[in-house]
Amino acid sequence: MNITARLRGRISEQPRQDLVIGSWRTISMCLDQDAGEFLNVGVIFQHGGKAEVRMLDTFQRLACLYDGRFDQNDFAHYLQDIEATLIHMGSDLPDFISDDIRLGDPLYAAGSDAESVVDEFFNDVVTLARPKSGNKRDSFRYRSTPKLKEGVLCLMQEKMHMEASRIIQQGRFSLKMKGSSNRIEVDVPLLSQNAAGTIVSAWYKSPLVVGNNILQAASDILLITSNSDRTGSISVLMPPADSGMSTSEHQKVLDAAFRQMDRADKAGVAILEAPSTDAVANKTIEWWQGKVA
Repeated sequence: MNITARLRGRISEQPRQDLVIGSWRTISMCLDQDAGEFLNVGVIFQHGGKAEVRMLDTFQRLACLYDGRFDQNDFAHYLQDIEATLIHMGSDLPDFISDDIRLGDPLYAAGSDAESVVDEFFNDVVTLARPKSGNKRDSFRYRSTPKLKEGVLCLMQEKMHMEASRIIQQGRFSLKMKGSSNRIEVDVPLLSQNAAGTIVSAWYKSPLVVGNNILQAASDILLITSNSDRTGSISVLMPPADSGMSTSEHQKVLDAAFRQMDRADKAGVAILEAPSTDAVANKTIEWWQGKVA
């Protein structure tokens, strides 16, 4: 039974409900310019002007294929950049994102929610994600920073109403450097006259990715606080023990996350960490009380 038949079967078995309808596409990358071969590294599902994306986040097979030529850390960050770009674009995507990244033809898809649709196609077509030891699927599902930001900001708009619109930034902030006429653009999603806040996910399997994500978030906030009279915060989504990682994998991620969070905390940045999007949003809203003006 092919994947389309399986999806239809599941839909027919479910109670009647509103379905998410759209189109899905493979995300392929050429890792060897000499060979010119494109390999599937992700899936995107477009629906109602939005995009749900899942990218490869385990690199065991690629490391075997490319040996010393493959840098897992750089590759993971490149995939994150691709995901952020696709989510930002939302619709009307080109066939080629860059010379080495292309999208497959759009195909019809529907399901109970966007994430389950993406997961179904991802597990079917991204063979590089399958463990070498067998066909058992990895139960871990990363939570990307762009997706977390979207969820937290939506919840803030629902709960804070007009106050949220006063602090949510639609673009990069042009920061004037102290003692200079120079300006630098900073990616900060939450900003007022006396506070700045960013949002970052630590829900990845790679400790290097987690550590670098929080380090970058802290650097952006400290750049603002050191060049203005604003206080700063970092809202962090932390994976719980039952996120699908092994005990050792989970501990390595926690160690990497807390190492960077402790440094930011000692530098005066408030750390708002929680194990779910809702909880992160609630802590963020609480911290911003009285700082909206």
